[in-house]
Amino acid sequence: MASPSNNLKVRVIRAEGLQHMNHFSGDHPYVACAIKRADGEVETKADTKPVTEGDTLNPTWDEMLELESWQPGETLAFTVYDKGLLGSKTEGKALLPSEFFYPNGFQGMLAIIGLPDAKLHVEVQAVGAQDGEPASEQNPGLPTDGAPEDGENVAVPHRLAVSILQAHGLKHMNNFTGDNPYVTCEVTHLDPATETTHVETKTVAEGDTLNPFWGETHNLEPFFEGESLEFTVYDKGLVASKTEGKVVVPSDVFFPQGFSGMVAISGLPHALLHIIVRPLVFFPQGFSGMVAISGLPHALLHIIVRPLGPLVASGETAENPDPDASSKKKKKKVKVSKKGKQCC
Repeated sequence: MASPSNNLKVRVIRAEGLQHMNHFSGDHPYVACAIKRADGEVETKADTKPVTEGDTLNPTWDEMLELESWQPGETLAFTVYDKGLLGSKTEGKALLPSEFFYPNGFQGMLAIIGLPDAKLHVEVQAVGAQDGEPASEQNPGLPTDGAPEDGENVAVPHRLAVSILQAHGLKHMNNFTGDNPYVTCEVTHLDPATETTHVETKTVAEGDTLNPFWGETHNLEPFFEGESLEFTVYDKGLVASKTEGKVVVPSDVFFPQGFSGMVAISGLPHALLHIIVRPLVFFPQGFSGMVAISGLPHALLHIIVRPLGPLVASGETAENPDPDASSKKKKKKVKVSKKGKQCC
């Protein structure tokens, strides 16, 4: 059964750090927002009005756009244009994956791909399904009775959605084969015995390899609160990979609120890495939604997770069953017994 289509309200607020592109007519920047379907097709597009006065390199639109026929899993694509006499030139693009604004919405700055220091400030909110059902209700009917209290010190494993979008200002390292940069992300586990949690992007072999774009989202698990993320940028050569630089992001920067922005790459003075980290938390409030299937680029799995409470010691459950459940069973047996007597 197909997922119901939703409406999105997209508020395009302002941009920072655009470049001067139209020398004769002056700069007239505007933003196009479109839904990028799972098959790569771009549909349902809406544009802001061009800014023609004031600081057009740091323009303010503060416009609300509405997009229809959006489904969970589909990405929002923002393109910043500069309108001229004969046509529009592209300043850059920004992408916002579905999992970062649905169902709880998004408000923040997005790096504009193609402009190293430029950012776009947007707000996105799913306002409801076209069939009338509210899209904002993430976990209807998922009570958490019996879940551990917030104060209990329990090490709970979590899953992270990590988007590695683009790097800026890398250095040329492979003179013969050309640069082929890629990024790894690893959880720095507090317990050395924990199995390595590690993901890796594909290499970028074409285009601007000193400002490469990956645009990949990966799931990392397990992650425990207090553990850092270490990003390493490599340049793949014929024999081995050379290290461009590293980024260490402490736990409190992205957990539990998430993080989206540019981080400095140590070892490269002016290099930046654009990342988005979002905890896919289902404890203790439960989770209901679509999750990506690793190995299948556009496949999704709809799941509901409901925490039922803390585990008890082995064997304790069998010997000491839930008193409420036992009471219900006894009542049921008594009821059946009475029926039997009446029948006989």
